[in-house]
Amino acid sequence: MRFIIIGHIGSDAGYWVIDANGIHHVGGWGVDRLAEFASATAILREAVRLKTPGLAEAATKSVMKFAQDQISEHVKDSGKGTTVILVA
Repeated sequence: MRFIIIGHIGSDAGYWVIDANGIHHVGGWGVDRLAEFASATAILREAVRLKTPGLAEAATKSVMKFAQDQISEHVKDSGKGTTVILVA
């Protein structure tokens, strides 16, 4: 298992991976794109609290693909399971 910590940590807006080999910084995720990803995940986080039927789905539909694309582009799965921890 490995843990991935995504947030505004460091000046190059990358993320940190903690796995069996230790702690590693991965750069290359642009500051503007990371900020937009953080906003998208905030929308997803808040949408799960909506009780009105269909409202959460409607609220998340527009940002879900963006968030999934960003994770696929920047976070490569090790094949051993991954836990993503978002740090705002």
